[in-house]
Amino acid sequence: MERITRRRFLAGAFSALGASMLAACGQQAAAPAPTSAPAATAASAPTSAPATVSQTGSTVKIEYWHRIGGDSAKLLETFAAEFNEQMKGQIEVTSIAQGNIQELNQKVRAAAAGGGMPGAVMADDYDVTQYYASNILVPLDEYINSPEHGLTQEQIADILPNQFNRHKLAIYEGRTMAFTQGFSAFTTFWNVDLLKKAGVDAPPASWDEFPDHVRAVSKANGGVPGWLIGGAGDRYISTLKTYGVEWLKEGGNESNFDAPEALEIMTWWRALSDEALLAVPQESARDAFIAGQSIYFMDSSGNTARFSKDVKFAWDARLPFQRNTPKPVTETYGPVNAIPKTSAEQQLAGWMWIKWLLTPAVHARWAASTNYFPSTRSALNDAGLKAYYEGNPTARKLVDEVAPYATILPPSPALTEVRGQITANVVNEVLLGQLSPEEGQKKLKAEADAAIKRALGGA
Repeated sequence: MERITRRRFLAGAFSALGASMLAACGQQAAAPAPTSAPAATAASAPTSAPATVSQTGSTVKIEYWHRIGGDSAKLLETFAAEFNEQMKGQIEVTSIAQGNIQELNQKVRAAAAGGGMPGAVMADDYDVTQYYASNILVPLDEYINSPEHGLTQEQIADILPNQFNRHKLAIYEGRTMAFTQGFSAFTTFWNVDLLKKAGVDAPPASWDEFPDHVRAVSKANGGVPGWLIGGAGDRYISTLKTYGVEWLKEGGNESNFDAPEALEIMTWWRALSDEALLAVPQESARDAFIAGQSIYFMDSSGNTARFSKDVKFAWDARLPFQRNTPKPVTETYGPVNAIPKTSAEQQLAGWMWIKWLLTPAVHARWAASTNYFPSTRSALNDAGLKAYYEGNPTARKLVDEVAPYATILPPSPALTEVRGQITANVVNEVLLGQLSPEEGQKKLKAEADAAIKRALGGA
């Protein structure tokens, strides 16, 4: 992947992903918090990880910027206090909620331009790619491999491979640019009662059977919609992945929207839309499912927390339907942590903090609070997390049946625009009958490829 320039990154506005992406991550947006100015400004990364936290003997103070809200934001403040007590006299972390995904991104961009970067930052997958392309992050490999401050082989083996290697990618020249803190995944939820009323015991085996399946179940239930979609661009690209086709071709310079599968999905989506069995409602698709107004809801696994409290009918969840995939696959959601370029001491302090967040007891509390999948196997042995799963058994089932197959979309500086704007607009135009599926595929391919070219610095 070609690098975009720092100036292009700082000057370009990020596309708003809106509520659909926030829902995909299973979190509510936090209210923006005032940002206090850290002591150090952005600086070049050190050539190697320092051996000690502080070269001066004074406490290294850093900020941790995130986009988590509600009780989970308060838990991060509690974590910071506990960490600070353990690291008293060495490191002091202040956890600061910086609003939603877009607002946090904007503040990182502003800090990169004017100084005052945090010691550690929460980021979503597409953000990490943008930050890497602008050369404002520190690779984590030297910290991970540090004899004094790194991870043991036992600790590395404890982390799920699909999360440990989540941002150790060829486009980063094989370096690790972010560290896991739990995750969620694209998951299929369904109304068991509606299927039973139609005499159906379980969802179909694959996407091939899905259209006729929802026609039959809907007919038996007075025409209830089969699938209400919460975000056309998000779910279209997620579905394409479960067809065994990533949205981006190898090399990162061109989209895969000219693939036959891309047209196939758009065609049956349009057919079900014409029959009023599939739609992207203006109101919340999740709320409609909770109210029993749709057969299926497909979104983040994190929804099990709310469904276990609010859904009054029998429901279940599973891995998304597949089609011609050599092995099961689904999409990973949820933020990761990264370390911006500041001073050597602040960078090491940032690493110590994000590593501490993955210690078993701490990580288990985080998973129970957020309903993210734990990224470590050892967290599942925690008594508190076990108790949480006793009250939410579907979430525990998905740990085994969905979490192992979750991978990120191919990163690209263009992904935010392609997913949040271009794909969403084109798919909606097809569903509304403004474009045929063939016209939609052609337009999607052209506009996505143009966005990729722009993001990589092309004309």
